[in-house]
Amino acid sequence: MKFFFLILGSIGLLAAQPTICMTTAASPILHAEGLTERIGDIVYSCTGAPSTMLTVNLSVQLNTGITNRISTGNIVTGTVLTVDSGLGPQAVLVQPILLSPSNLHWNGVPLTFSVQGALTIRIADVRANAAGISVGGQIVATLSGDLGITQSALVVGVPEVGLYAGYSGELICAQGGSPLPGSIGFSNLILDGTAFTSTRITEGYAGSFTPRSAAPNLNADSGTRFIVRHNGFPQAARLFVPNVIAGSDTVQATAGGDLGVPASGGAYAPSTNGSLLLALVAGADATGAGGTLVYTPGAIGSGTVTFDGVAELQISSGSAYAVYEVVDSNFFVLESAQFPTFLGLAPNAVTAAVQTTGGVTFAPLSGVATASTSSPIPRFVGITPPNDCGIIGDCGASYFPQLTVTTPSLQYTLGAGSPNQAQYVPVNNSGGGVLYWTASVSYTSGSGWLAIQPASGMNNGTVRIDAYPGSLGVGTYQATLTIDGGNAGRRLVPVTLAITQATAPGPQILTVENAASFAQLPVVPGSLTTIMGTALTGKIVSASFDGLPATILFSNATQINLLVPAGIASKSSTQLVVIVDGAISLPVTIPVAPFEPGIFAGAVVNQDSTVNSISNGAAAGSVIYFYATGLSGSGTISARIGGTELTNLYYAGPAPGYPGVQQINLMLPPGMQGMTTALSVCGTGTGGEVCSLPYPLTLK
Repeated sequence: MKFFFLILGSIGLLAAQPTICMTTAASPILHAEGLTERIGDIVYSCTGAPSTMLTVNLSVQLNTGITNRISTGNIVTGTVLTVDSGLGPQAVLVQPILLSPSNLHWNGVPLTFSVQGALTIRIADVRANAAGISVGGQIVATLSGDLGITQSALVVGVPEVGLYAGYSGELICAQGGSPLPGSIGFSNLILDGTAFTSTRITEGYAGSFTPRSAAPNLNADSGTRFIVRHNGFPQAARLFVPNVIAGSDTVQATAGGDLGVPASGGAYAPSTNGSLLLALVAGADATGAGGTLVYTPGAIGSGTVTFDGVAELQISSGSAYAVYEVVDSNFFVLESAQFPTFLGLAPNAVTAAVQTTGGVTFAPLSGVATASTSSPIPRFVGITPPNDCGIIGDCGASYFPQLTVTTPSLQYTLGAGSPNQAQYVPVNNSGGGVLYWTASVSYTSGSGWLAIQPASGMNNGTVRIDAYPGSLGVGTYQATLTIDGGNAGRRLVPVTLAITQATAPGPQILTVENAASFAQLPVVPGSLTTIMGTALTGKIVSASFDGLPATILFSNATQINLLVPAGIASKSSTQLVVIVDGAISLPVTIPVAPFEPGIFAGAVVNQDSTVNSISNGAAAGSVIYFYATGLSGSGTISARIGGTELTNLYYAGPAPGYPGVQQINLMLPPGMQGMTTALSVCGTGTGGEVCSLPYPLTLK
């Protein structure tokens, strides 16, 4: 009997042993754009009395919304709760209830400790609104319930940007059109010169792009998806995209050839580690949900597959979209993928060039940031991806547009109440692709005393900036001109306006400009120059450069066109003076150069003697001629069409019968496709090559 009581006493001591659970959690990187991100598993490692049976309540509170699916009675589906008493994890059938938008509660969870007094509880596949937490912040789970725990607050996820993107440019629907091959496939579209632009997507962190079979997509409707949108197209346009996109770590990446990777439809071989592969989703809706995959990978070891198929996108009200889903990836490698969107357009389908836009985001897109009965999982907010060039390492590469603004600052000096004065800022795309830019003004002192024209442009252009003294008092005023090229760069040009006391009437020189381009450039001896100013008209008007008279060709109150005397050719600068009916302007010192060319507007002529324009292009292989000024120095003259330099010109010299004007005759290179491109003329002397501002040239 004594022995019996000892056994009872021992059992009583064991039963009194407290239950203590050490709590831990995984803290994965999550999509900062994601509304239904799978947080890290929460683990309770418990010790207690051997073989003890308990029934407990458990609660998990997040600092953001819980976004699993729910059913009637706020029962949450898709979560996984397991208990391991030493025989492996066993699913617990108790379903959690969503007590509040961010609180999960399990009521009556049965537990049985092992004979060693151990127990492991795991809570998995809880989904959360990561977009509700700042990038680099923490999603925190606060635990409560009937168990004694070592730590109640656990970090279960860190949101980071998951998608970066890059673009080679935007598609332009030009009057010359874009050809389509007879048999439409990826390789034929490239070979036939069909116009295209490329989109590139890059992971913000390894494992951001995953197929449906990957752990982050447990109980999800799809793998990671992307929606690519195109807007602003005429109804006559046709758009084509690849059916399958092979990523950066496949056998051969899909590429159009304009983002540093050779043109290819792509090749892929299923492998143990995986490699990035995307398949078009046919029938997906405008948010990127639903639809069916047009391709699924074969089994590992099934061999290499090459891709050439494309699909046509439906254009509705000028817009089209394509949805892609990741069907394979390598979770441990930072991956990217790129692909072209091809444009088919018949010649003369548009009467003027049409600028289009586009972009890519994660998909499906949604505004539902709470638990839902039917919204797709995963789903995302429509955040514009940051530029991926820093990840890829090709920022500033020649195939991207690059904004170039060489004007360091603008200074105006005007008398109080005087007329406006104009200056010009050239804007150039020194890279590839298509540059879209905007111009705006912000004021440090005063307001409204500047006007800019145009406020936006494409590729190369010139911004005119007029200063208006108006009712401003005597003093100095500051502003900033901003030329913004988006990813291609942003330039700030300081502007200063000095208002002086009003002066007595008399000629005033405000700007000295190229007579063709109206850009403020050095004067060229033997070429034409335009003076802008005030009080420039009278019975007798003259102008001189260092005392050498110029030939006046035209004058009115604000403008003089003249022929610069050849006698200043040896000088690097000169003083210009205007005399009107005996009243002499203040002298203005201006630089002198052998070449500063400009092409006259409306002076580019096709072989049939008609003026070249958007609606009247020149044929490849035909001869064109055009008129310019600023090419009267000693040296060689060449021309550029797009990226092609032409040195073997038919003629480049004085235009017969037009003093100060030069004429250039050249043959367009055979094989140039129909488009509107940039024409420039260049002069090369002892100071190097100087080219004109680009002028639009349309090819059939």
